[in-house]
Amino acid sequence: MIQINELVNILPVLIIFIGIILTLICEILFGKNKLVVYSLSILSVLGSIAGTFYLLNKDLFVFGELLRVNNITLAFTIIILTSVLLTFIASKNYLEKEKINFGEYYIIVLSSVLGMLLMIFANDLLIVFIGLELMSICFYVLVGMLRKRVKSNESALKYFLLGAFISGFLLYGISLMYGAIGTTKISVYSTMAGITKTPVFLIGLVLYTIGFLFKMGVFPFQMWVPDVYEGAPTIVTGMMSTAGKIAAVGTIAPLIISFNVPDFKTLLAIISVLTMLFGNVIALSQSSIKRILAYSSIASAGYILVGVASMDEFAVKGILFYLAAYVFMQLGAFIVVSVYESGSKDKTDFNLLNFDDYKGLAKRNPMLGIFFSVFLLSLAGIPPLAGFWGKYYLFYVAIKSNLIWLSIIAILLSLVSLYYYLRIIVYMWFMEPSEELKETEIRSDFLSKISLILAFAGTVIFGFLPNIFFSLFNFVIK
Repeated sequence: MIQINELVNILPVLIIFIGIILTLICEILFGKNKLVVYSLSILSVLGSIAGTFYLLNKDLFVFGELLRVNNITLAFTIIILTSVLLTFIASKNYLEKEKINFGEYYIIVLSSVLGMLLMIFANDLLIVFIGLELMSICFYVLVGMLRKRVKSNESALKYFLLGAFISGFLLYGISLMYGAIGTTKISVYSTMAGITKTPVFLIGLVLYTIGFLFKMGVFPFQMWVPDVYEGAPTIVTGMMSTAGKIAAVGTIAPLIISFNVPDFKTLLAIISVLTMLFGNVIALSQSSIKRILAYSSIASAGYILVGVASMDEFAVKGILFYLAAYVFMQLGAFIVVSVYESGSKDKTDFNLLNFDDYKGLAKRNPMLGIFFSVFLLSLAGIPPLAGFWGKYYLFYVAIKSNLIWLSIIAILLSLVSLYYYLRIIVYMWFMEPSEELKETEIRSDFLSKISLILAFAGTVIFGFLPNIFFSLFNFVIK
């Protein structure tokens, strides 16, 4: 029988679950009142964040060791929920402009968050699989929410087919790991160092890891990222590229780091280099803003793998800092794009996605120009913004783990990214817009401004006060 204290120990998950039920009921009863559904969804996320802080400094197993609560899982949870909160705040105007059903959107996003939290808290491989599939199914639906757009439907179908195929790898990997050890409990693996290095288990671990590398958009499993990011609703793309990626990293990174298998370390380092190389080089030739951000997201997955490949306890803190900074700068960039798309007067069928469409943006709307420039410079790793310190800590971890060559390559490839980020900034500030664009009024609603200000503040504060936040992660993960 489920005890009350066990439910209290999974408050973040429980509050999101209750939020889904209440939002569904409100959609049925007050479907025409969008504010009710909108407010309840935001309150659900805020309540889950509060529940997460309540559980800090606890280390315990729940429901027969199916779930585990500790400061690492709680730190990843806070970062995920922050991403979702910013997304929810910015979504209202975009949904109205694109005529997306409020109830459907918020219920499906909350359901995807439930899947993410199950992945993060899971201490059993089958719970991980259930959480991953719940998140994935919700993402398939969200990508195809622009039903009247062919590209959105194509992206959803492509993502679904590839995702279903990769799920087979993950499930087969779980079966091999279970066959080698005789249990699916993740906490047991770290106590069986000898057995976990057997060929059968390692093959299973590789297949299991592939499933998460796919969700992260890591080379060579990145083929879905550009098309899906471009075809999906922009606000959905922002959440997928942050919260979805963080959930995958938060599930697989601590597991891999705890094993510290030398051969696996080398393999991840090589994959990291290929991912950074592919993402940054291909982005150079793109003309679509969303595709550039998509390839940038691929490169970012490579930077994260630099930390994972280090297989050092310090690496988890570096990864957490980078992901926290990444939420603000990456999601902020996508919110700017969504505001530009949805805020252009009488341009419901006008997708403002290419470089030419961003000419003179900063002159027509200085606020968007400043925000977008800061987010892009942070993604490029320009000091003293958050992205610089995020990369610094990841590269420092690699050097500390004797992966100096990996850090050097990562720094060089990070410099390559400067070109396509600065190119966008030049177009916004120094290029004259076309006559058609000059006549296009850019309107940004109050809630979108709030989300952009929060993302901007996070990017700047993390950049100017990195030691405080890193010390905070250091204190939380003792």
